[in-house]
Amino acid sequence: MSYDLHLRLATLLPLFAATAAARQRPNILYIMCDDMGYGDLSCYGQKHFRTPNIDRLAAQGMRMTSAYAGSPVSAPSRACLMTGQHSGHTHVRGNKEHWSGQVTYGQNADFAVVGQEPYDPAVPILPELFKGAGYRTALFGKWAGGYEGSISTPDRRGIDEFYGYICQFQAHLYFPNFLNRYSRSRGDTAVVREVLEQNIQHAMFGPDYDRRRQYSADLIHQRAMAWLREQRTGEPFFGILTYTLPHAELRQPDDSLLQAFRGRLLPERTFRGNNPSRYNPTPEAHAQFAAMITRLDAYVGEIMQLLDERGLADNTVLIFTSDNGPHEEGGADPAFFNHDGKFRGLKRSTYEGGIRVPFIVRWPGRIRPGSESDLPFAFYDLMPTFCDIARIKKAPTSTDGISLKPTLTGRGRQRLHDHLYWEFHETDMLAVRRGQWKLVVKRGKAELYDLGTDPHEDNDLAAEQPDIVRKLIDIVYDEHTDSPLFPITLPPKD
Repeated sequence: MSYDLHLRLATLLPLFAATAAARQRPNILYIMCDDMGYGDLSCYGQKHFRTPNIDRLAAQGMRMTSAYAGSPVSAPSRACLMTGQHSGHTHVRGNKEHWSGQVTYGQNADFAVVGQEPYDPAVPILPELFKGAGYRTALFGKWAGGYEGSISTPDRRGIDEFYGYICQFQAHLYFPNFLNRYSRSRGDTAVVREVLEQNIQHAMFGPDYDRRRQYSADLIHQRAMAWLREQRTGEPFFGILTYTLPHAELRQPDDSLLQAFRGRLLPERTFRGNNPSRYNPTPEAHAQFAAMITRLDAYVGEIMQLLDERGLADNTVLIFTSDNGPHEEGGADPAFFNHDGKFRGLKRSTYEGGIRVPFIVRWPGRIRPGSESDLPFAFYDLMPTFCDIARIKKAPTSTDGISLKPTLTGRGRQRLHDHLYWEFHETDMLAVRRGQWKLVVKRGKAELYDLGTDPHEDNDLAAEQPDIVRKLIDIVYDEHTDSPLFPITLPPKD
């Protein structure tokens, strides 16, 4: 072969490789933690501790500053992600629990809660779309889309591999009696309980709880990492990692991560517990919280390293976010950590602090490193976005979302929402954002805020801007569909 031909081939081979890479459908790996506030990452302003791995992810991708959860609590926020519908349309609009019978609390008794309200089987969800498109699908962490044995469990909704909690109430404890498991590749026919033998030797509540050793967050992460190691280039995967950190209870192994914060975040806070219904006590709530987010950051770092080692990073869309705003349960201390950053409100509130979340996206070669966007969007936009990225052409017409791909890649014209919408029946709150105007409705009473000048929502302008209030209330009536399971008070039209 002549030198000139060698030279031409050497020139063309990178082009062939680039063309082949472009033809590959990208992997999508969506990491969503639990109850972490907008200001709980150092790249979003946290001062009490650092999150170097997530900060590095932001430096390699895009940091979104006007990202919104689907709801101010867990199950409906996840439902908005899964269905592409906002909380005025989607079936699951609250943390409705399903119970297996009378509640009893013995030394090792399981909670009688077995899961949440199931997703509507008539509405397709993300894993079903991706599995139908030839993707390998998995979810590790919290499901919260149905109860054990219901019509909507991971094995019935397009997920090949699952490990974690079917019931999010069970996830209130980090050293539980069991976790749920399903693996299509290993021949499982349904979701089963995997009993944690070392844990059940010790009581679920009281001093003996400290002797439990099987920590659910670590177990879930290890199973997720094992699944990622099985993935290969050319075989696209769609993974959802719904880590329970840093949701209460504030507990974890007494290892170097926790010891690094012990005695540093003073004054320390003691939580005496509210057993037997929810959380065990802790004498060091501040240290526990900081170490839990540090542990989560370490998980993200391990994922990033593994994607690099497996040669998967360049063709993987990697996302990090939180399911809703920060909580004050189990000893958590929003005032100390300033969880909600510059925003008012916490979990269960439709003020900005309850629904504005950190959101970071990395897609090498497509998203400009170190970029930022203030485009307002919500979780229900992720279904059309993921379908657009994966070139899935048959995305459901039921979605309320729009694709964010033009903003992420800087290519094409970005469609804009006329407005965003939320409702949450437990606190009887609604919200509409249209441009800089934000309508908040509490028990039927309307408040109006200008987010451009008042992001903390301190100055209610409803009395001064009745025409704007009236237009936003019209949107409420347009977007809300009645739900007997999740009733809510609408504002008067006049």
